[in-house]
Amino acid sequence: SHSLPAVNNDKIGQAIDSLQSALHLIKAASNQSGPWVDARHLLDETVAALDDAGLALQCQPARKSVDMTKQLNPDEHYIRELADEVVNTRQRFLGGSLIHDTDGIWTKSVYGECDGFSFGTETDELYRVPDEEKKEKALIVYASQNGTTGGTTKTFAKHLCKSLGGDTYCDLRNMSGIMAKDLAMYKRVYIVCNTSGLGRPPCDGEVFYSHVQLEAMRCTVNLEDLSIDDEEEEKPLVGTSVAIAALGSTEFAGYAKFGLDLTNELVSLGASLALKTSTVDSRNGKSEQERIFQQWESTIVQMEKERLMEKGKPMLPTTRPRSSKIIPSSEAV
Repeated sequence: SHSLPAVNNDKIGQAIDSLQSALHLIKAASNQSGPWVDARHLLDETVAALDDAGLALQCQPARKSVDMTKQLNPDEHYIRELADEVVNTRQRFLGGSLIHDTDGIWTKSVYGECDGFSFGTETDELYRVPDEEKKEKALIVYASQNGTTGGTTKTFAKHLCKSLGGDTYCDLRNMSGIMAKDLAMYKRVYIVCNTSGLGRPPCDGEVFYSHVQLEAMRCTVNLEDLSIDDEEEEKPLVGTSVAIAALGSTEFAGYAKFGLDLTNELVSLGASLALKTSTVDSRNGKSEQERIFQQWESTIVQMEKERLMEKGKPMLPTTRPRSSKIIPSSEAV
């Protein structure tokens, strides 16, 4: 066998190191006990690693056979295995977004001239929706982790939906089943979420939050390219107002961090705040947590009633006074 030039060996070594580093980052991102890894950072690191892999493979001798895999040396084979693992494992966080490596060297070196890797379709992308096309219903979104707190967010969200008149007046969705583009279809969005681990989104919110972060990055790049005067009016969530109830406990680091961080990301995409994000502390027990949430819910209900009065539409259904405890929505009145 012939020996490769030193420069090629250097590029192979760099590619392997970069790919292993990217896989280590993906593993860290998947650790439920660790901090959240920003999706923008995850995308940058994995794309850079794939580019290094492409550069290394481009430096290898040309193949005569159509089936190049039969002629790969061990290093090339290992690089391809690592690169495929990077592409596959990053989909957990980046899989709901339209991500092209079209201009990346990795795509061209391995697959030739093509459209690159695409996760999702163009319909997953976030575009501004004109106000007249937005739904009049409110969208209520909840995100939860397995366990008691997870059940609490769902119960709270269902109770809010019931208080707003049920399906006639609002849509109730789990965050795991929506993308950022779904928020743009509504004028009013209410989110009930908890925080997992060291300030992470709960399991239900991981893909959604990654998508929001990547859309925020894309929005920034697009606005820079447009060079327009009124950037705010071009942001995709303009015309959508949000209010977030962020559950958590001050006993833990990163208290309510996901809800607070999500607020900032959505505002960067053009959403307005109907209310300042409310942190709902469970440190002093479930009853106190319910009391804090009910204050937030009451404000939401009042805002919805005032909106209907202004439009001259029927008021929300009148409900009998409830006890201080929030009961399951199946039993709520």
